[in-house]
Formats: sequence, C-alpha cells, structure tokens
Amino acid sequence: MVRNKWGIFILVDFIFLITFSINSAWSAFPPIKFGFKTGGGLANIFGRDTYDQHWQEALAGGMFLNLPVQKRLQLEPEVIWVRQGSVYRLNLDQSAYQEKLILDYLEFPVLVKFYFLNFSRYKLYLGAGPSVAVNLRAKLRVTFDGLEESVEVNNLKGMDCLLNAGAGAEVNLKTGFIIFEFRYKYGLKSISTETETDVRNKSLVLLAGYKF
Repeated sequence: MVRNKWGIFILVDFIFLITFSINSAWSAFPPIKFGFKTGGGLANIFGRDTYDQHWQEALAGGMFLNLPVQKRLQLEPEVIWVRQGSVYRLNLDQSAYQEKLILDYLEFPVLVKFYFLNFSRYKLYLGAGPSVAVNLRAKLRVTFDGLEESVEVNNLKGMDCLLNAGAGAEVNLKTGFIIFEFRYKYGLKSISTETETDVRNKSLVLLAGYKF
C-alpha cells in the first residue's frame, strides 16, 4: 500500500515537471494569433490565348493564422474562398453580347510578412508568397439581346498556382488588430486543360479583417 502511494506520488511529480517544462518552453515563443479577412476588387484572365478580356468584380473571404518567426518577420497561412474571372463584350449593331466567366476557388496562400514600420498603435508590412487554389466551380454566363444563359465550363484544371504580393497596415485596439491589406495575385501556370493553351488568372484585391 505504501509502495503504491509512493508510486502515485512520483508519477504525479513526473507529470507536473513535464507540464511545467512544456509550458515554460512554449512561453518562450510569441503567441500564435488567428483572424479573418474579407474584401473585393477586380479580376481578369490573361495569356497568349486570351482576347480582349475586361476586368470584372472579385470577392474574397477566409481565415488565417499568424506565426511569428522573428521580431519583424511572420508567416501567415490562409484559407480563402475567392470568386474571380473576366468579361468579354462585343457590340453587334443595336445589340450587346457579353460573356462573363465566373470562377470560384478555395485558395491556400502562405505569405511571408515583413513589418518595416512599427509605431505605438500602427504597423506597416509587406507580404509575398505562393498559393494553391482548388477549382470549386466554373461557369460562363452569356447575355445577348436581353436573354441570359449560364453553362458549366469543363475545360479548366482542378488546381491553380499563383504568386501573391502586397502591403498592409495593422491598427492595435488592445483586444486585437484591425487589418487593411492590398494584394496582387498573378497566375503562374495556365488553367486550361487544353495542351499548349495559355490562360491564367490575375486579380487586385483590397481586404479588411481582424486579428485576435
């Protein structure tokens, strides 16, 4: 009985020491933060095999983690839903013909953020990094002479790769940070399944969010 009590005592002490060591090691690193971003802007497609495409509205929204690496350097993985595409317009006599390409993606950017200015309540940063986007849906909305019809687009790849670059600002509210960010995205490869066809995504997006 005494032996069991000593065994339990030693086990409790061992668990306490391990827990204390883990907490001490974890507290040596800055805390991991999370938050959300949402916004919109303009999107288009470009490439060797596109013709007379116009910018159309873009939407974005999702969540992120903020992982401190150094005092001025942070790593930020994100999960963002994105709507983008392009518009093609053609005037035929007194009728207008329009093709609107609508692309929905679930995007996974990983950004490296460098904070170059740090005031009492304000921080300014530059950010860049790659992203992988999963094609959720693609459709073409055709409008002609007051009539509209939507068709599914099946000749696009299931994934896209892009390069992100931008700048932003954070405002300290004590309970968290308000975020304002401008981002440019550039497609690194063609999204078409057709061999040697060059069609890529690009967009300009203004985001606002909150970091807890």
